[in-house]
Amino acid sequence: MEHLTKLFKLVELTRSQPQTGYVLAGIKTDELSNLAEHHYLVTFIAWQLARAANRAGAKLSIEKVLEYAMVHDLGELLGGDISSFYAKANRTAYRAAKAFEAENHKYLSKFFGTDAKHFRGLAKEIMDAKTDEALYAKAADFVECTHYKLFVRGLVGRDLALAREKLQSYGKKVKDPVARGQLEKFLGSWIRELPTGSTLDDMLVQDKPVRKKQA
Repeated sequence: MEHLTKLFKLVELTRSQPQTGYVLAGIKTDELSNLAEHHYLVTFIAWQLARAANRAGAKLSIEKVLEYAMVHDLGELLGGDISSFYAKANRTAYRAAKAFEAENHKYLSKFFGTDAKHFRGLAKEIMDAKTDEALYAKAADFVECTHYKLFVRGLVGRDLALAREKLQSYGKKVKDPVARGQLEKFLGSWIRELPTGSTLDDMLVQDKPVRKKQA
């Protein structure tokens, strides 16, 4: 337990670490998301995707999905965030950023005490997702990134194209047939509904009460 005070102080810094990769997308500094916000939202999305899949008959470990989601970008606390589109354009820079993030994981593991090995295992798996649970966390990560762009500036066509490409690639790798089918089903409805531009009012007022006319 002794290590937890230092670990919690360190993790608090996620509140102040902006996701600098969004700068190349034209998002202004005062609108940049931070790691704390991103991790919470990814974890929430992953939780709901996994629970929906399990209700349909999949056998995902919800605990594992949540663990992967909670630490998936923790290495970026010490730097290394990179734009998805820049990563596609410059694979050398992408590999360097991932190597930097992996090195950060080694250092951060010291703050996890007896869980150091467990954290390193989670971090390694989420960087090169192969398990169904890690793939669901990766899908949630991309869903959140896409929703964030919608939230701050609206989406452009290339954002949707990349989101479709990424989620389809994750879905194809899922081994559990039910979990794979559910992720593919979600992707289809998500892509259709995402760019509709619904306002918050539209979403909140789904069922308007019918008022009887006075006689």
